[in-house]
Amino acid sequence: MIGNIGLRLIQLCLLLATATQLSATQNPSKRGLVHVRSEEHPEDDEIWLKTAGDGAHGAPQEGANTLRWYYNYMSTPTFPVKKERDDTGLEFVPMLWGYHANSFLNDVRKLKAEGYMINYVLGFNEPDMSNDVGGSGVSPEQAALSWRSDIQPLRQEGVKLGAPAVASTEQGRIWLEQFVELCANCTFDFIPLHWYGDFQGLASHLGYYHAWFPNATLWLTELGFAHQELDVTQEFFNVTMEYLDRLEYVERYAWFGSFRSSVSNVGPNAAMLNEDGQLTDIGSWYLGGNGSGIVPSGQDSGTSGTPGRLRVQALQWAFAAFAVFSALV
Repeated sequence: MIGNIGLRLIQLCLLLATATQLSATQNPSKRGLVHVRSEEHPEDDEIWLKTAGDGAHGAPQEGANTLRWYYNYMSTPTFPVKKERDDTGLEFVPMLWGYHANSFLNDVRKLKAEGYMINYVLGFNEPDMSNDVGGSGVSPEQAALSWRSDIQPLRQEGVKLGAPAVASTEQGRIWLEQFVELCANCTFDFIPLHWYGDFQGLASHLGYYHAWFPNATLWLTELGFAHQELDVTQEFFNVTMEYLDRLEYVERYAWFGSFRSSVSNVGPNAAMLNEDGQLTDIGSWYLGGNGSGIVPSGQDSGTSGTPGRLRVQALQWAFAAFAVFSALV
């Protein structure tokens, strides 16, 4: 058993080791939007690029929006997206969601021919999970076959390829391991991950996949702390955003919450919009605003707010050390 003094020394060493993985400044260009258009409220599409000058409560000032990219689980956008010579809109990242007859390759080539900024594509979404729980239910064999014909050709055209995004379970890890073996000559420029647990688990999860794929960057294409109280959710959000912005091997991330709290399947407090379509504090912070004072229920936020910087940094370092320590022992 490790004594208290020994444990403190180990934790100090781990803090120093983790520090080498963190950049000195935040990088808001990592931040993206995972967004599926609401059939009931299509007007919600507009909130993500509005500014305070447009009268959107909690929206960022002109030029301060931190969103840079967007995906919608599809191969074509339903949202204003960026062209090569245009500063407006978001960079679109197409996805081949599952194993089916598709026009993915042609769709991506068409978007590029029309001048859209297509630098990355995403592979299958939670192929290790069945359709009834939101997965695409693709076997490793099917995925490898489809990858070679529908995704790999884009690498020769200058597009970077994201591996299939498996669930954050042992089943997901095994699926990805089998897929990588079957697709031995396939290219994976970055590894998309999903996470809905606490910060300690997230830091450990990232460390594991970084060690597995040291030559690839990581993307968190679905991120949140599901079904938590508001103060817990907000604290997780603020600590995690700062940590990810500084972690060099995490290239991009997307908070899963671009919907109204009344329809959220990860708990109302993770949503970036309240039941009336207004930005919550988390929604405002994520876009680069200063907060809205609006909580998912539509009531006064009360004690909600950004934790102090010293507290954020203390939690950030402590949790990072805990994650590395857990992986070692």
